Amino acid sequence: MRVTQNSIASNTIYNLQQGRIKLDALQESIATQQKVNRPSDDPTSSGVLMDIGDRLKALDQYATSITKANTWVSFTNTALTGMTDIMAQAKKLVSSISSGTSDPSIRQSAHDQLVDLKKQMVDMANTQIGDQYIFSGGKSNVPPFTNTDNAYAGAADPNSTQLTIEIARGTDQAVSITGDRLLLGSVTAPPPSYGETNILETFDNLITAVGDRNIASNATDLAQGATDLQAGFVQITNAVGDNITRMTRLDTISTLNDTNKNMLQSMLDKIQNVDLAQLGVELSSQTTAYQASLSTTAKISQLSLLNYL
Repeated sequence: MRVTQNSIASNTIYNLQQGRIKLDALQESIATQQKVNRPSDDPTSSGVLMDIGDRLKALDQYATSITKANTWVSFTNTALTGMTDIMAQAKKLVSSISSGTSDPSIRQSAHDQLVDLKKQMVDMANTQIGDQYIFSGGKSNVPPFTNTDNAYAGAADPNSTQLTIEIARGTDQAVSITGDRLLLGSVTAPPPSYGETNILETFDNLITAVGDRNIASNATDLAQGATDLQAGFVQITNAVGDNITRMTRLDTISTLNDTNKNMLQSMLDKIQNVDLAQLGVELSSQTTAYQASLSTTAKISQLSLLNYL
């Protein structure tokens, strides 16, 4: 079979192009320091890399969510700590006048202190992160309480009270504690429930029971108020415990996510990382071979390759 000049020229050009492709691929791998720069480089590895990339992006999103959740529960912890301090002060005050007092100035002072402590409790309940009220549940743009009444203005719907954040695949974490559960002793589904004491009402009852400059104390109501105050204190500490549990869980999931991320990053590195020293040798060898091909082709070709390009 006769080999035509056109066939020789075509094969020559094809071989030169393949050599150039190999040379370009080596140069690109050295420049990017990656083995796979496009799906056609390695279809099998490309699929694995895409999956790893998606999972790494998800883990980064979970890390961002956990940071937000940690901020929320940290603010909650600060507010709850303030509430326990207020309750402790109220307990100490009520204990000092548990049998009532005939001194009008002492009654008035205790009355004023209890009024102020209740206002402080409401202020703590209205703690904000930015423009969000942390104890308002799903209605975080609305202050949960006011000083005019004890009504809860936050989200009371059982299905939307607690704000939740996805912190891992298929894993959500509640980050908010609702004011109705915390201060009104509301026992609603779903959990948690911290107690059944209406703390704000307890303060109102104590303010009335202690009397003032013109009204005598009611020892019986003071005793009941002290009992309710203790129950309210336990209620707040139960919420503190729940919040600490959330903080611990966030730390645990964060550590687990970091471990998974490191494992995936290691897998990605094994697939993608190149040996620059080895590539340097291959590039030198391929460059020499390509240049030799160009030189040889120029010598054996009867016509200039430009006639066929």
